[in-house]
Amino acid sequence: MKAVDLINNDVPPIMPKESMEKALLWMDEFKVKHLPVVNNGQYVGLVSDEMIFDHNTLNDRVEDLNFTGHQFSVKKSHHLYKVMQVMSTHQLTVIPVIDEQSEFIGAISAYHLMEVISLNTGFNQKGAIIVLLMNDFDYHLSQIAQIIESNNAKILGFYTENVPDGNQLKITLKVNQSKLGPVLQTFSRYDYTIHELYTDDETSSEFQERYDHLMNYLNLDS
Repeated sequence: MKAVDLINNDVPPIMPKESMEKALLWMDEFKVKHLPVVNNGQYVGLVSDEMIFDHNTLNDRVEDLNFTGHQFSVKKSHHLYKVMQVMSTHQLTVIPVIDEQSEFIGAISAYHLMEVISLNTGFNQKGAIIVLLMNDFDYHLSQIAQIIESNNAKILGFYTENVPDGNQLKITLKVNQSKLGPVLQTFSRYDYTIHELYTDDETSSEFQERYDHLMNYLNLDS
């Protein structure tokens, strides 16, 4: 999915001639901390509430701010992952989308981006979440997928994250089933460490307790 496909324009751009007070009012109205600044179709920069508060004169115009270093944007051809990276790195609530000539095409709000991610990664669908903990050199997605699918389940979504100060990974899997007995038994047989478990209808602590009982049973049975 490309940036141009993510544009929702629920946050409008503001013109440089507008007052900083108006920019703050719009930020409050649209529940964001940033607004794209656009002049005659050209993207100027991204104004933030912090920039305005630092300026400390609300009657001044937006154009009186210095946008050097505040021209964050993505090209219309950039992938969803690039959009996520830019917004996360710079902690943006809005990201402008521009073309090759820096003309403003539209904007993507963080709220809308979260909706898109939820809809397209499978994490909003019913099922269970399994978090595996392993050394990075032991990570083989093909084997993990084979374990899931061999027990008549499917992976709806997954992501990986590095464990700080170590060479380990957390692998988060969303699967389309809540009854995980056979899946967990297979993971145990292959010596996988299950770090966390979540289901739609149980709290993690309740499910963790049931998982511990299951692991004890499997150990006794082996």
